[in-house]
Amino acid sequence: MRQIQAKNNMIKISNFMRRGVFAGGLFTVLMMASPMSWTSTTGVTADTITFGQSACFSGPNRYLGLYYKAGILAAFEEINDQGGIDGRTLKLISLDDSYEPEQAAANAKRFVVENNVLAVIGGVGTPTAKRIAPVLRTADIPFVGPFTGAEFLHNSLKFPNVINLRAGYRDEIRALVDHMVNRMEKDRFGVIYQDDAFGRSVVRNYKMALEEHGLSILAKTAYSRNTHAIHASLFGISKADLNAVLIIGSYSTNSEIINLMNSVGHEYVVANLSFSFFRKLKEGLDQPNQNALITEVVPDAKNSSREVVRRFQKAIRTHHDPQAGPVDTLINEVSLEGYILGRFVIDVLQRMDHQLTREHFMMEALLPEPVAIDDWILRFEPGSNTGSSYIRLTHLGESEMEETIEKDG
Repeated sequence: MRQIQAKNNMIKISNFMRRGVFAGGLFTVLMMASPMSWTSTTGVTADTITFGQSACFSGPNRYLGLYYKAGILAAFEEINDQGGIDGRTLKLISLDDSYEPEQAAANAKRFVVENNVLAVIGGVGTPTAKRIAPVLRTADIPFVGPFTGAEFLHNSLKFPNVINLRAGYRDEIRALVDHMVNRMEKDRFGVIYQDDAFGRSVVRNYKMALEEHGLSILAKTAYSRNTHAIHASLFGISKADLNAVLIIGSYSTNSEIINLMNSVGHEYVVANLSFSFFRKLKEGLDQPNQNALITEVVPDAKNSSREVVRRFQKAIRTHHDPQAGPVDTLINEVSLEGYILGRFVIDVLQRMDHQLTREHFMMEALLPEPVAIDDWILRFEPGSNTGSSYIRLTHLGESEMEETIEKDG
């Protein structure tokens, strides 16, 4: 069917992002087949295909950006060693936003003005994505693989330029709450959250997940993003009789909150989302805490029983980004997620049949056929911009105990 379409006409989805032309996975706008010079194709030259990235490479959460970038580059260099795409080298322009929304917006506007990237990939965080996504939507630039499960990005009607490769925070929250209620018999819940778009949206999901069990949030406190002033937040929830607390934040802050809880004798079950990055979170703990839980949205990066993990480990060792740190530290879930993103982008480019435009990129990326990245499967249901629902739950402690909440796809 696709071969017949390719012979008869070229699919055009120009301006589909602004107008929401596609629905239910069907693309309806055609353009006449006419040759296009590579030099006029945005982000593509005779020698290179360029992507942009805005992420945190400085500040307390810099390792999220550094590791995510390292994984993307490992995938890009892997294909570049094989001759690239149609003889073109893949290139990544990475701009630092320090996990600050205003800087992220400025970076996105820079990509729009300079108009030198095929797509923007690999952003980190909800508050930054909230500023990046609308700018890129207006400019018809794809925004691929943001490192966040924010629900607004999963709204394909509002953000048809966004492609999510991970499960949403709503799914992570439901998995955590179900586990704590059904398996750990917890029933008195509180929350400490980062007071921004990230924290507030997850609190809403938390409230809905608890209501499914006939429970409610008994206490909640907030703190400012990129800060370590968390003592007042813990003091605020300490007044309530709780046995489980969700911390909504990054690894640097969450580890401090857990350490403070331990130091004052609280024995809460503490839940964390994938954004907290469990290897850095655990590294920041003063002592093992078997009552700390965290969700992950990719497989264990050190478990080489999976083919995608073996390929990732080989690639990250071969194409190690020294800026991100020693090579052994790069074998982690954030770098693995970046590698999967890089491999997905490569898969899309290989399916584009020399039509290297933003419109064609989006069309190929969201086709409903499963995408196999080794043994890791991404699948976009018709009308959806989300490719995975995989969630893995880990208990932090002397040795991690893992439970896969959902299988691939």
